[in-house]
Amino acid sequence: EIGVKDVNGDGFREMPDGSPLEVTLDFSATQPPTGVHVRKNEFIAKDWNAIGIKTALNPIPSTSMDELWATGKKMTNADWGVGDGPNHLVYPQWVVPMEPTRWAPLHGNWYLVKGTTREGAEADKDPYERTPPRVAPEPGSSIARLWDLYDQTKVEPDVNKRNKLVWDMIKIHVEDGPFFSGLSANTPAIVLVKKGLNNVPKRDDLALGGFVAPWIHPTPAVYDPETYYWDNPAAH
Repeated sequence: EIGVKDVNGDGFREMPDGSPLEVTLDFSATQPPTGVHVRKNEFIAKDWNAIGIKTALNPIPSTSMDELWATGKKMTNADWGVGDGPNHLVYPQWVVPMEPTRWAPLHGNWYLVKGTTREGAEADKDPYERTPPRVAPEPGSSIARLWDLYDQTKVEPDVNKRNKLVWDMIKIHVEDGPFFSGLSANTPAIVLVKKGLNNVPKRDDLALGGFVAPWIHPTPAVYDPETYYWDNPAAH
């Protein structure tokens, strides 16, 4: 559909213009070799190579990870998880590129200086040579419209109107994106519960089967830990 085909018969697809196509799964070299991220990346690379998308694992020194991403020099973040909710405006960075750590890092850096004296500085420099590296979105582009909608939510007092603005942002992701995409979803997570601690909910007790790796949705705190109890309190 996008024109990536194997034109030279080597078993791997090339770009529409015939140039090589290779995806690197970038992750910190400090990740354990048998840990979840390395094993997950191995499965992804195996599957993608099998369908002709040349994919390679690319461990990177941990001291370079953040800088390479923030300066737009990394292809992927393959050792990170996204767990968001319940309100996109509480933690909007996954929906709106307003800082450099999640997606569109150079645009995120621009947003950080937006409205300051630094916004128009270094205009004669290559975006990658600016400090920090940054670029402004094209007028009317997806990111420009996301910024505009997000800025409207900051001053909109009506909750229903704010929610509509969020849906408008999500619609941009659906119609113009994806701008960032996860590689695996709903992966199971192991939770250790000490013997004798009762009433801790299990996966089958929860409407959505639990919530993996949320940052702003305090799990398992929302599962009423005040109702947990020891079968033998004196032993604890």
